[in-house]
Amino acid sequence: MSVFEKLLGVVVMASAIVACAEKPDSANVKNLIPDPVGVQIEKGSLRLGSTVGVSIVDSTLLPAIHYLDETLPVDVRLSAWEVADIIIVFDDDLQVGGYHLDIDSDRINISAADYNGVTSAIATLRQLLPATLRKDQLVFPLVQIEDAPRFGWRGVHLDVSRHFYDKEEVKSLLDKMALYKFNKFHWHLTDDQGWRIEIKQYPYLTEKGAWREFNWQDKECLRREKEEHNVDYGLPAAKLKTIDGKSLYGGYYTQDDIREVVAYAAERGIDIIPEIDMPGHFLAAIEEYPFVTCKNQKGWGTVFSSPVCPGNDDALEFCKNIWREVFQLFPYEYVHVGGDEVDKANWKRCQDCRTRARKEGLASTDELQAWFLRDMEVFFKENGRKMMGWDEVLEDGLSQNTVISWWRSWVPDAVQRATAQGMQVVVCPNSYLYFDVQQDQDYISRIYEWEPMPEKMTSRQEQLVRGIQCNIWTEWIPTAERMEYMVFPRLLAASEVAWRNANRQKDYPAFEKKVIHHIARMDDMGVNYRIPELTGFCEKSVFVDKDELEIHCALEDVEIHYTTDGAVPTLESPRYVRPIEIEDDVQFALRAFRPDGSGDQIFKVSFSKEEYLPAVSTNEMLISGLEGKWYDYQGCSCSEIEQATFNKTVQARKVEIPEGVGGNVGLVLEGYIDIPETGIYTFSLLSDDGSVLCIDGQEVVGNDGLHGPKARLGQKALQVGLHRIKILYFDCNGGVLRLNLVDEEGHQRECPEKWFKHLAK
Repeated sequence: MSVFEKLLGVVVMASAIVACAEKPDSANVKNLIPDPVGVQIEKGSLRLGSTVGVSIVDSTLLPAIHYLDETLPVDVRLSAWEVADIIIVFDDDLQVGGYHLDIDSDRINISAADYNGVTSAIATLRQLLPATLRKDQLVFPLVQIEDAPRFGWRGVHLDVSRHFYDKEEVKSLLDKMALYKFNKFHWHLTDDQGWRIEIKQYPYLTEKGAWREFNWQDKECLRREKEEHNVDYGLPAAKLKTIDGKSLYGGYYTQDDIREVVAYAAERGIDIIPEIDMPGHFLAAIEEYPFVTCKNQKGWGTVFSSPVCPGNDDALEFCKNIWREVFQLFPYEYVHVGGDEVDKANWKRCQDCRTRARKEGLASTDELQAWFLRDMEVFFKENGRKMMGWDEVLEDGLSQNTVISWWRSWVPDAVQRATAQGMQVVVCPNSYLYFDVQQDQDYISRIYEWEPMPEKMTSRQEQLVRGIQCNIWTEWIPTAERMEYMVFPRLLAASEVAWRNANRQKDYPAFEKKVIHHIARMDDMGVNYRIPELTGFCEKSVFVDKDELEIHCALEDVEIHYTTDGAVPTLESPRYVRPIEIEDDVQFALRAFRPDGSGDQIFKVSFSKEEYLPAVSTNEMLISGLEGKWYDYQGCSCSEIEQATFNKTVQARKVEIPEGVGGNVGLVLEGYIDIPETGIYTFSLLSDDGSVLCIDGQEVVGNDGLHGPKARLGQKALQVGLHRIKILYFDCNGGVLRLNLVDEEGHQRECPEKWFKHLAK
């Protein structure tokens, strides 16, 4: 007798469902995220009792019963169909990943195309209930929901090398992924900074490679913890140990831990893709087993670490032995090899590498990366696995079985080129889906409004786009609390993009209201989310007579505290309750606090009293646009751009990256801005990476430094007429640059092209 048959013999003899007049929270139906394809609400409600019977069609659905038991605060048991409270069946007519949820006065019926559809239906059930659950509150609205995802790949990537997250912290992330219908977890287990997976054949990988003395990123996190009074930046005590008087930081997963997390994810309909990065980003292994690099040359090159030696047969076998153990732990067909950012300098000096290149008929040792990846691809296929790699591997001559993770937004044609070759792509551009980038007031709307499918794709190419993935890189995210802060609530917008059909109309104001509803849920769930942006001010405010500081927040139950003496605001600092009148220069530090008393980011706002800046005059002929100078620049500050090597003069219609400008760029745009009427103007400068806006020689917006897409605001009192304008901008391998105007309601629009002029030559 099978386990399924044995369990079916334990029949719940009495139904635990009662149709009742108690009204459920209808707001939960209207606020489902992602938005279902179709919803029909009936009058009435359904209450579940303290014991819930579930009927299933076969034993493959047994994990769903356990998932329901963990999701609902009642005793969930396998039941016979006749007396079941919840019936789960498969329906081959439904779209892959889709489900039909029917809650009537007698029971809950779930029809799904597959197991992933079942877990998505369970996620919807959970969202239909209050965030805080009690046995006497399991009241559902009577509703019918038809639903199916746009993309089959709805992923989240977590880097555990830079900072380690234990298995319980990973499980917590998986729970939240499942709640918002994400079904792929890309687990970045190794990199230069740490090795996090036990490999029994090579025990030093975790005995030593999982631990490090504090590096500069760790020290920076500790500095921010102290200066910002923010414990989210602290290094967790559980991940510290002392050996021979040295403080070491790290951790790793045993193989039993891995199996536990894999099973936990599978129960929630989530496949796990392990990443063991190679041939580069392999320093954590090379440090402990230096024979795998070229003549024991380990360390850092100009930018990246020393890679595996592809000319060394023992090094290749080392890599494959690691994968053989990984295959035993992860049942999903895809594994990720990384394959990006390789420093090939050692290969040029290595006799073994030169010999390998000649033997394989390669033009140079530079081609060894492609050869290495093709060799690994064959090895994966022999072991029943398929390769994934970052989009750099697109140039390496791999087969159509390899899936490309497109992350480099500055290589916009990568998706078209990959799909034209018949390769599948997961879309995860750093400009939208890199969650290590600090959120700002427009970040959620930018994700929500984003269309992930590139233009000019054939229907065949579109079918090869598997879906999207949000990437959490953790250089500056040392705790699970900080991770939640960086992920929520913007993960909700990504959920909509992954699920919602492209033909369905978007409504961001309505979605924004849903987000506020879910943030209330997050309070109950204990999620350390980012409070929506404080608005009503800009970082550099000016006034000519008097002004006031008026702060708005989308959440009603947050407290805002401030200081004017440069100190970090705490709950003991003055509380903002009404607009503050400003008559003299002053600088505020503002901070919002969640209902649990934890603080969010600190905003610094300066008010400066000044006269209207007079316009300038010129007798020279002016023409439309701005004149630019393009420099070959690889620094990290706008102040150094003009000392770099000059490339050539370029023209820009407005504040933008001129056509044809690319690579590591330093850009200086100059000319005039023609102000139509005297007033105080609020400018928003968006860039990836750094940028600075100067008007008549005065800095108005400073958005300098290495960062992802981020906007900063600044004000200037300007008389009608011409004013000199200068924009400095740099980026490393791609970015964005745009200047917007902000009105009194906070709405933004791009500065009109007709405002920009420069001298004719």
